[in-house]
Amino acid sequence: METDLLILGKGDNIITMILDNLYSNKITPEVHIFNNLNLPILNTFEHDEFDIKVLEDLDLNEYDKMTLGVYQPQHKIKIIESLKPDLNKFVNIIHDGLEISKMSKIGRGVLINSKVSIAAHTTIGNFVSINRHVSIGHHTIINNFCSINPGVNIAGNVVIGEGTTIGMGTNIHHQVKIGKNSVIGAGSVVTKDIPDNVVAYGSPCKIIRNII
Repeated sequence: METDLLILGKGDNIITMILDNLYSNKITPEVHIFNNLNLPILNTFEHDEFDIKVLEDLDLNEYDKMTLGVYQPQHKIKIIESLKPDLNKFVNIIHDGLEISKMSKIGRGVLINSKVSIAAHTTIGNFVSINRHVSIGHHTIINNFCSINPGVNIAGNVVIGEGTTIGMGTNIHHQVKIGKNSVIGAGSVVTKDIPDNVVAYGSPCKIIRNII
């Protein structure tokens, strides 16, 4: 049994993803979940190999290993800003099936699911979530708090701004820059730059509205 892992926030599907990733590496800590956002329980997240406790009150200083248990960038940012945890305690929860170049860099508190490929000279920021079957090309930068949904294909020299969500099955072309706090809808084909704080989708991807 490894030392305790504290998960901040309780997004049901993300908890399941965290447990699966840990188990793929044969790591089975006692898991404590701090549901500080009071998110509703939609699905169970039981696993035979883990002792799981959901807590409504705790002392963050008692834990040496933490990760975020939410997926939406705004939830991630809210937890970090409200709780002000020690960022040095955040660990990466990465599936054993990840393929990553040794010349790429990954930040803290990163969650990466199975069958993800990351090419050379790519930089992944802090608190980034990357779901299954994602391909990320060379010299790409994915900034803090981003969430990349299943089946996304990102070409080389792409920049994705902080707090942005990329929808399932999206294709992002070479040298495209996507701004901060934007949402790219599922199945989009992004051929041109997208600014900050917008919702955009389609093939080709177009701005639909601003995010206030």
